[in-house]
Order: sequence, then C-alpha cells, then structure tokens
Amino acid sequence: MGLSINLSELKKSLKKSKYIDLVNPRLDYPKSKFLIYTRGRTGSTVLTDLLNCHPDVFCDVEIFNFLYSGSKIKFPEMYIKSCSKRAAKHGKSVYGFKVKIAQLRYEHEYDNYEEILRKLFNDGYKFIYLKRDNYFRHKLSNIISAQTRIFHLKNGDENSPVKVKVDCDQLMEGIQYSEVVNKTESENLKDIDHITITYEDDLIENSKHQETADKIFGYLGLEPVKVRTDLKRIVPEDLEKIISNYNEVYDYFKDTEYIKFLK
Repeated sequence: MGLSINLSELKKSLKKSKYIDLVNPRLDYPKSKFLIYTRGRTGSTVLTDLLNCHPDVFCDVEIFNFLYSGSKIKFPEMYIKSCSKRAAKHGKSVYGFKVKIAQLRYEHEYDNYEEILRKLFNDGYKFIYLKRDNYFRHKLSNIISAQTRIFHLKNGDENSPVKVKVDCDQLMEGIQYSEVVNKTESENLKDIDHITITYEDDLIENSKHQETADKIFGYLGLEPVKVRTDLKRIVPEDLEKIISNYNEVYDYFKDTEYIKFLK
C-alpha cells in the first residue's frame, strides 16, 4: 500500500511538472535523436521547417527557452527525456530540439553544460551545429528585429517599411561577442561528432534548402523527402534599404577588418 501511495503521489507531482511524460507508458522514446546547437537569428526556424517536412521527424522548439520551459530546469537530462516523447505524441520516430549556448550557460546556469552535451552525445543524440559566418549581418538582424519587432517573415509578407538607425558601437560589440561565442561553441563540440550547417552557405538561398535537408536526413539515417518553407529573410541584400544611417555605419567600419561584411 505504501509503495502505491508513493507512486501515486509521484505521478501527481510529475503531472504538474516538466517531466510528466517520463511516467507515461503509452509513449515510446524516439528511435533516433538529434539536437541543433545554435544561436538566435541563425535560420534555425527555417531549418526546423525543412526538417519537419519529413514524415518521421518531430523537430521541437527551443525547449530551454523560458517561453516554453516556464522556469529554470533543475534536472535537464530528465527534462530532455520527457520532451523527447513528444515525437511519439505526433506519430514520429525521430526527435530533435534546438538549444542555445546562452540558455544553458546563463539562463539555466548549468556550470556543467559541456558535460550535459557530452552525455547527450553518449546517449545517442546526433549534433547539428548551426552557425553564421557573417557576424555583421548576424548582429544587424538582432538589432533590426529588436527595433521593428519583426522576427520572421513569410513569402507574401512585406518587409518593414521603416529603416532602423544602427548604433555603431553596439554593432561592433555584437560582432566581437559573436567571434568569442563562435570559438566557445567550437570548443564545446571538438570531441563531439557533428555536422555543421552555415546560414550563408546552406540556408540563405531557397535553392540550397533541398540539398541542405538531404544532407541532414542522410546524417540522421533517413531517406530524403521533398522540403519547403514559406519563411524568407528579413534583412535585404542592399543594406541601404534598411539602415537609415548607412553612410555613418560604412565610415565607422571602413578601416576595420569587418568592412568585408558590408560589401
């Protein structure tokens, strides 16, 4: 009797928590798992759209984003295992999720976040490292989104009619921060087998989407399927169309190594 009471109390407790699916025997764990290690404004939503075109794949949201987790996660490995059963809820056999280094390191404050990544790898997770090489446009995308409150656009949507004024010092700090984080991410993954997807090479042009998806499907041991997304980029190729003080920005960066990003 005591044991059944304890189990009942445990289930009630779990039902109110982030770990409820751990005790749901009707939901199987996925046969295959992956994670997308990335940052914001890297095209991760586009990539998620593409991967979710596959009938076997359920690519989840940023499960460590407070918008979805609701609070700090004390037991990240249990939480991930619980989340992974979402694939079964949707009739899928492959589970994936997105995670940012800042979410692990600063928001949830895991001192051992590198160990968490290694444990996931040892548990069978395949790693997809999604990054941007153009640090200038990466930070600019953050600035534009913050000012316009436009984070995603679909085909047919109009780009922001309002130009943004860019704080050059803020932009420079963002570029230099990206360089540091890029090195840290690479260090995190140096002993973890992974594939790298670069926004500029693999996602920015729609014509590359099928090739990129096929590459990832092959990495995951899946047959290729046709993919598409309605999302489009929010930063135009011609930066003068979106930056109100473009000449000021150009003059600020013209004698730096970062001028290459404006050309």
